[in-house]
Amino acid sequence: MPSALLSEYETQGFAFRPGLLSTEEAGIITGELERIIARDGADPQRIIMEKDGVTPRTVVNPHVHNEVFDRLVRHPALVNAVEELLGEEVYVFQSGVNCKAAFNGDVWFWHQDYPAYYRDDHIPLPRMVNALIFFDDVSSMNGPLMMVPGSHQLTDDMPENTDQGTSYSFRYTSPDVIKEQVRLRGVVAPTGPAGSVIFMNVNVLHGSAGNLSPWSRRMMTLTYNAMSNKATSPSIRPRHIVYEDRDLPPIKAMKRDCLTSLAGASV
Repeated sequence: MPSALLSEYETQGFAFRPGLLSTEEAGIITGELERIIARDGADPQRIIMEKDGVTPRTVVNPHVHNEVFDRLVRHPALVNAVEELLGEEVYVFQSGVNCKAAFNGDVWFWHQDYPAYYRDDHIPLPRMVNALIFFDDVSSMNGPLMMVPGSHQLTDDMPENTDQGTSYSFRYTSPDVIKEQVRLRGVVAPTGPAGSVIFMNVNVLHGSAGNLSPWSRRMMTLTYNAMSNKATSPSIRPRHIVYEDRDLPPIKAMKRDCLTSLAGASV
């Protein structure tokens, strides 16, 4: 019998686990994120800004540069779940924190992640899982992530890159496809406390509205890839966005206190 996690994931394309990380753990990683932004805000290879040029949009691959985030990607609640979903050892392909700042966090148009991984990064199969980690309490007010349940079954739409008015070029899905998929399958927007995690198939259609509320909605997208599914050739994207993965080893889960034992650490 498949576990509840695996059954949800295979049916919906995602599984939501409210409060998977503790309030203390969420506070540690959020505090570290704020230190990174304060220190590296002027570095375009570390932080992508919104169109206004001053509001952080995405913190790029913090696990590569920072010990707290390196430990986060090895947290057993994440690693064990992803290994169960993929049935083998995994490595971290990419990570980023989408800041969705209060008042000024811009839209993320509807898209699937795998088209970019396939066309741009040459990952042969969608044997990848996004662990989406809430750094803030997420409500209907502060730009929650919207997903189309079951849309991981949609595998034939491979859009071209377009910036569509945002500060970052991406492969966005056409409105006609979104209309039809939402008509067929509906749409959900999980809400919950900081520390909640969505495990999402990289083919699920997802996006989020701008954040006009006075509350930030920071969320990490942590992409794990199966060890058997490494790129067949180097990515065409910049190296600070996608690292060469040929020699990356499998992630080994640390102890449950991997974050709380390192409270306040910064690299």
